[in-house]
Amino acid sequence: MLENATKEDLVTVLVEMRETVDADLGIMELKQKLMLSKAYLEDEEFVRDVLATTIEDRMEKEDRKKEE
Repeated sequence: MLENATKEDLVTVLVEMRETVDADLGIMELKQKLMLSKAYLEDEEFVRDVLATTIEDRMEKEDRKKEE
């Protein structure tokens, strides 16, 4: 799941989980921050679902853009 996530996806989910995000963080640091977040530690499945939905939404948006 995390391997398909872009930096934008991770930032979106972290913000939704009310985590502070430093714009200078790379994708690996963002993944680590997400996995160590309170929300992830309390309910990993929920956070993974939110991330999956975020990725899916982004991919659908990209596909629609290509079709235009």
